[in-house]
Amino acid sequence: MKYALPLLTAGFGLAAAEDLVLPQPPGPYVVAMTSEELVDARRLDPFNTSHPRRVMISRFTPVPRQKCPSNGRVEYMPALISELEDAIGTEFLGNSSWPSGVLSRVKLDLCRNAPPSLLDHAYHSFPTILFDTGLNTTRLFYSATAQHLASRGYNVIVVDHPYETDVVIFPDGSIIYGGRVNRTSDEAALVRALEVRANDASFVLDALGLELHGGGPNSVKVGFAGHSFGGAATAVAMLNDTRVVAGVNLDGRMFGPVLQAGFGGPGANQSFLIVGSEGHNSSNEPSWESLWQAVRLHPPRWIKELSVNGSLHGSFWDLSLIGDVSGLRSNDQLVRDLFGEILGARIMEILREYLDDFFQMTLGDAGQGLLEGPNREYPEVEFLRSGV
Repeated sequence: MKYALPLLTAGFGLAAAEDLVLPQPPGPYVVAMTSEELVDARRLDPFNTSHPRRVMISRFTPVPRQKCPSNGRVEYMPALISELEDAIGTEFLGNSSWPSGVLSRVKLDLCRNAPPSLLDHAYHSFPTILFDTGLNTTRLFYSATAQHLASRGYNVIVVDHPYETDVVIFPDGSIIYGGRVNRTSDEAALVRALEVRANDASFVLDALGLELHGGGPNSVKVGFAGHSFGGAATAVAMLNDTRVVAGVNLDGRMFGPVLQAGFGGPGANQSFLIVGSEGHNSSNEPSWESLWQAVRLHPPRWIKELSVNGSLHGSFWDLSLIGDVSGLRSNDQLVRDLFGEILGARIMEILREYLDDFFQMTLGDAGQGLLEGPNREYPEVEFLRSGV
């Protein structure tokens, strides 16, 4: 797995200074994006006990097209973060091969100037999904992924985890750099980091007013999806917080007590979806096989494992779309080592459609939809295992 910033190499022949606009998803909703800081006054930061735990989140809110005041381009990353990500890429490569300046040119096409009353109404009208990132990876690298999911009618919240996330910038201008946990950390440190992420997720749900109301049919139900290390965090959050009834692991190795305990505790009624890159599945990923053994003893409501042909680990985040619009796919090495053969637009369509059906099923009362089995419209998607 590539938990560090993925490899990019020089020589792509990019046009100078043009905006690289990521495509707006189709569907009935456009999406508004806001960012905010949340402070957990009840918890000291586990990585720095001199202050309470504080996190940054991005909210992606669906807005009916006819009610959006205006659409427009917004920067994908603030200049300071794109410069820092350039520096991280250069340091990771150990040479000058990182294509500095590409991220600063990326733009999102979003609903702008939506009044707070409209966003508040939308926020209370749609189900909520948390989205978690790869290890050390800024939430901003998942903005387009969240936009695509939100366009189907979900409030999507993407979370940064300070001191682990590579860099987090707060509204007051303060900066917290990551690195306390990284891909060279031992398993105990990684499990601890997952617990921190799960606690962050529960705090975010509390801060957003999504409190558990005593169980029963009117209890709060939310979904949680994550890529790479975020997929592992999704499973831990489900184990710790019964508000999370639906989880998705996008190609992430798994850790911790969930591999023994599984899901489906009393009254939890939880479901889990694993989506692997081509060749990465429970036959060669011991942690996934351990999960399957655990759920045999503690069965959830529903569990399946899928695979997407033509994809790599790096296919399941925004860099795949950036590869589409930037000309980076003309570099064979990038296709081989980072993007995979499947286009970013196609993998985003697959995630949007299959995750929408998963969350309609688990957060609502719909059937399995595309998750019923193989579909001729999506021949890339293979069904590998089922716990139904």
